[in-house]
Amino acid sequence: MGKSYATTLTRSTKVLLTRPAGVQLIEIARRESVPDAFIRTRAQLAFLSPKIQTAILDGSQPPELTLKRLVSVTHPLEWSEQERLFGF
Repeated sequence: MGKSYATTLTRSTKVLLTRPAGVQLIEIARRESVPDAFIRTRAQLAFLSPKIQTAILDGSQPPELTLKRLVSVTHPLEWSEQERLFGF
């Protein structure tokens, strides 16, 4: 998983947090030349708990916490719930 996993997290966060106010996700998808579903499923990565983000970036996340798993479920807003859901 490694580098591409961390790269996806970093890119998702950067794209969402640096977008001008009012810019819709579909516009970001067009600009990035990816399907809008790609942006929608990765947008929530920008709002993962700091504990989960740190684990992904340093490679210490649980082995079952794959990118596929992260983008295939809706994340709770509460960080403690995210951590419970993803095995932290």
